Amino acid sequence: MLSKFTALITKTFQIRDELSFKNIRGFLWPVLLIFPLSVISGDVRFFNLGIEMFGLHSYQLMLYPLGLGWLVMAFVPKNLSMPILRTAALCCVSLLPFQIMYQFFIDNETIQLSFFMVYQFFNGICAACAFSLFCFKLNNVERLFGMMMILFYYSLFYIFYRRFPIVQEIYKSWGGVTVVLIYLVIVFACTRLKHEEINEANESGKNSGALFCIILFIVYYMIMCMINYIEFAEGIIYGLPYGLGQFAAILLIGFIMMMKSNNALYIWLMFLVFSLLGISILIYDTNTALFSGSLVYGMGDGLGYIIVYYICAGAIKQSKSFKVYKIYCFVFFIQYFIISGLYSLAFDNFDGEVHLLALGIVLFLCSACFLLIPLVQKKLFEVDWSDGLYLRDMEQYSKSLAETQAQTKKEKLNLTVREEEILTMLLGGSAPKEIAFILKISYDTTRFHQKNLYRKLGIKSIQELFTRYGVESAVKAK
Repeated sequence: MLSKFTALITKTFQIRDELSFKNIRGFLWPVLLIFPLSVISGDVRFFNLGIEMFGLHSYQLMLYPLGLGWLVMAFVPKNLSMPILRTAALCCVSLLPFQIMYQFFIDNETIQLSFFMVYQFFNGICAACAFSLFCFKLNNVERLFGMMMILFYYSLFYIFYRRFPIVQEIYKSWGGVTVVLIYLVIVFACTRLKHEEINEANESGKNSGALFCIILFIVYYMIMCMINYIEFAEGIIYGLPYGLGQFAAILLIGFIMMMKSNNALYIWLMFLVFSLLGISILIYDTNTALFSGSLVYGMGDGLGYIIVYYICAGAIKQSKSFKVYKIYCFVFFIQYFIISGLYSLAFDNFDGEVHLLALGIVLFLCSACFLLIPLVQKKLFEVDWSDGLYLRDMEQYSKSLAETQAQTKKEKLNLTVREEEILTMLLGGSAPKEIAFILKISYDTTRFHQKNLYRKLGIKSIQELFTRYGVESAVKAK
């Protein structure tokens, strides 16, 4: 009995192959860093939250040019994405002297905000370009690590920024400039990669779950919009517990993903529960309620932030379609420019307490999500977004993979990407355990795809596979 319990504990804490840090490819370090730094560099800028222009607060106005930047990339051909990324990054750096000059030498906050909005426009273009690399080029553990980097930054921001004046001064001055300059170096390091290595996408996009992920992303954004209003409008979020909650989310999501596959559903449900619970606690005006509510809400925000980008990037990569990526860029514009604008009108014209309206909206959205989960569970949440490594990332397999894809397309087999890869390796004489090792996925995942492959081919054994494709090999499936 004790040995079984020990084995269970060992298995529980054993890191899944596809989530191992050894899957982070060192030569892709600039691609791994570019999306996190595009988000961080856009945030590490000083602006006064109390400024108003055109009847809107600065925390609302900063989203509109960001959305316009994403909209630009929805209409840009993929062969121009890297040149535009370089140009936008250079524009961001060129604006730094003006921002610093107006911040320290000219006492005009409207001009400061205007320059910040121009900066946000170019930063939106940078973020959109970086997101394409984040989706198409990285494997799942690299994307997960990148999202955790962003959330780790936000957790430190909420924990330290409001508590220590010296951190605020660094954030407003040379700290922000340093981050932007580092980002420029990362951008040009990315552009040295071969173009065909980066934009590895075609125009299919079918059966990728991308549509469901778009809906999921919009719901997440609508729930997270509440933070702008209950934090900035009423100031009822405590920074320290909120930051600790986001840090706890990093640990929690890593633990859940190591425990089992098909984990997106569990993390999404926890995001809904923690968000609803946190905003419910915040309606009580006591120090204990504000502290605990901020902690729980921070956990919900962190879980949702990581999982929604994680599965959206997975859906875009599985679609192999640059058109799907462009749709996401347009959705970002809708969120930043239109949904945020509608929320601004609703909250500005609401006579009651803002956090009560926020609670009502979150309650409605969470209830709708709970009711719709049975309809989308198989298409969205039962997908294993742990994509490990891909043969197309490995030069030694590129020719044989291309031949397999041509053959399966000719036979109209409708195989998935993984099934095509496993077919290629089986025909090349690799056993399932060897395939699992090379692709950095679990043996069970390999066997799952192998069984689906056999079913679609109408065969039952490796010998039948070799006979069908005229291959002689002594390797037998175990």
